[in-house]
Amino acid sequence: LLTACAGTRDTRVAADAPDTVTGTGLQSQDIRTMATDMAAKIKASGVLAPGREGERASFFIYEMKNDSSDTIDKEIILTKLRTNLFEAFGRQVKIIDRSPSANDLVDAERRMKERGQVSGTNDRKVSGSDFVLKGTIKSRDRQAGKLRSSYCLVTFELTDLVTSELCWTGDYEMKTESEKSVI
Repeated sequence: LLTACAGTRDTRVAADAPDTVTGTGLQSQDIRTMATDMAAKIKASGVLAPGREGERASFFIYEMKNDSSDTIDKEIILTKLRTNLFEAFGRQVKIIDRSPSANDLVDAERRMKERGQVSGTNDRKVSGSDFVLKGTIKSRDRQAGKLRSSYCLVTFELTDLVTSELCWTGDYEMKTESEKSVI
């Protein structure tokens, strides 16, 4: 029993260090790189630049569909991307939180203000949005004997919510190979 516990190893590593637990599919450094790259590309595109009168553009992140063969926590990708976008733009754009929990909180706060349970007024409207950002994860996987190859493509799209024009799109792609033991 003591020899089994002696083999445990816990080590803190840098968040952008390559994963030592590998295989095929997106790794932690892919998520970090992807979020940094997409935020920089969206900002460089100028799509979300303030209007002629200095009015800030607004957007929300809708969803990420996982059409890949890998089980992926899509929220970790979207959360990291939202954080990087906020850091890249600061207060130059309005990032709207359209999550169900945020909508519930806004509704509850407005009801409490209407009933006089809390101070404040409801004289401001809930922010509308100019754009929506959404994404998809797709993969192409191959298996031959012990060797597995996976090509992963993550695509983000920024769509104008008035005209439905696709205003910006960007891809992150990666490919891995893994050789598994038959044991």
